[in-house]
Amino acid sequence: MADKTDWVVDGFQFGTEKDAELAKNEKLRIERLEEKLDYNNPQMIEAVYNKAIGNRVFKTPVGYEFLKRLQTILKETFAEGEVADIPVCGVYSLRESANPVIEKVKASQKKKKEKTKHEFFDRRTSILVNIGLVLLVIIMFIISTTSSNPTVLNYEKVIQNRYSAWEAELDNREQAVREKERELLLSE
Repeated sequence: MADKTDWVVDGFQFGTEKDAELAKNEKLRIERLEEKLDYNNPQMIEAVYNKAIGNRVFKTPVGYEFLKRLQTILKETFAEGEVADIPVCGVYSLRESANPVIEKVKASQKKKKEKTKHEFFDRRTSILVNIGLVLLVIIMFIISTTSSNPTVLNYEKVIQNRYSAWEAELDNREQAVREKERELLLSE
């Protein structure tokens, strides 16, 4: 990891190595432009300024400082004309504090509060749903035990009762047939 002193470019200290590298590249680009730029030619300055703004060439404070210098020159030379404003790509209002660690702690505490509120609602709903399901299971058992139709709980008894009724009916018929046979045999 690079030392933070390597992240200083033109008096600006950057938070990451990547940002510092971008600023160094912009500084080189500015040096090349200044070699070719004629500060006595306002049309050339205006063309470079408008092209840099239109293409959003500069994204770091190093580049913005160069654009501000060109803007000042243009405002002094073109007192009656309007000079385009410099668009800033960064957003600075996301953090209230200068310390990002404090912001992370605040954000995590906020998430915990939201999560606990949300969990209470889920737990309560879950309890109500479970109570409802237990009541439905109890009602199903009551219906199945009081019903005359065979169910998983009483199918064996119902089938045994049916077979015993058939067996009793067959015994009665067999008895009646034997009595008729005796009567016929006696009458002959």
